[in-house]
Amino acid sequence: MTQAYNNLVRERKACRACQGLVNPADYPHNVYDSDQIGPWSLWQGNLDSDLLIVGQDWGDTRYFEKWEGRDQPTGNPTNENLQLLLEHIGIQIGKPREHQESELFFTNLILCLKQGGLQAAVEDQWFANCGVRFFKPLVDIVKPKAILALGKDVATTIFKLYDVDFKKNQTLRAMMKKSPYGLTPSTVLFPLYHCGAGSINRNRSMGEQKDDWERVADWLKRNRH
Repeated sequence: MTQAYNNLVRERKACRACQGLVNPADYPHNVYDSDQIGPWSLWQGNLDSDLLIVGQDWGDTRYFEKWEGRDQPTGNPTNENLQLLLEHIGIQIGKPREHQESELFFTNLILCLKQGGLQAAVEDQWFANCGVRFFKPLVDIVKPKAILALGKDVATTIFKLYDVDFKKNQTLRAMMKKSPYGLTPSTVLFPLYHCGAGSINRNRSMGEQKDDWERVADWLKRNRH
C-alpha cells in the first residue's frame, strides 16, 4: 500500500498534463512540495482510513508560497467548518499544523496549483485529467468505505469516473437524496455541499450541513464490519 502510494506521488510530481496549472514540484515552489499526493493530505493522510474527503482544489501559487506548502494554522473557513462537522459526528481532529495521528484521508481532485487567487476559475479538463490519473488510483489504494465529495463539481466528476448514471441538470440537493452511490463493491459516495464560508452563507447553512453529515455517520455505523 505504502509503495503504491509513493509511486502515485512520484507520478503526480512528474505530471504536466494540464495547461494553466503549476505543479508544486516545479521550481521555485518545489522547496515546499511534500511527499503526499497533495498539500491537503499533509493534514490527514491515513491510507487505512474508512473515510476519504475530497475537495475541488487546494489553492493557488501565492497561498502555497505564503504558507510554505501547508494549510494556514487557523483562519481558513473551509478547514474550520470541516473540523466542526467532523466533531459533530464524533470525529475529533487537530488543526492543520498541530501534531496528530491521521484518522482520515483528505485530498483534492485538482492537485496542482491555480494562479490568480483562491477563487480563480477551474477548468473541466483539470478535473478529468486528475481524476483518471490520480483520484481513481488513490481510491484503489486507500479503499475507503465512504467518499465525501464537497461540492457538485467534485461529485459529478466522480460520477463520470465510475460511470454512475446521473442527470446533468440535477441539483446537488436532489443528488444527495439518493445517497449513497455505489462506486466499487466496497466504496460508496456521498455528495455534500462545500463547507466554505460562501457555500454556508448562500447555499446550505451549517445546521443543514450538520444534518447531512449525521446521515453519513448513521450509514457508517450501520456498515461497520
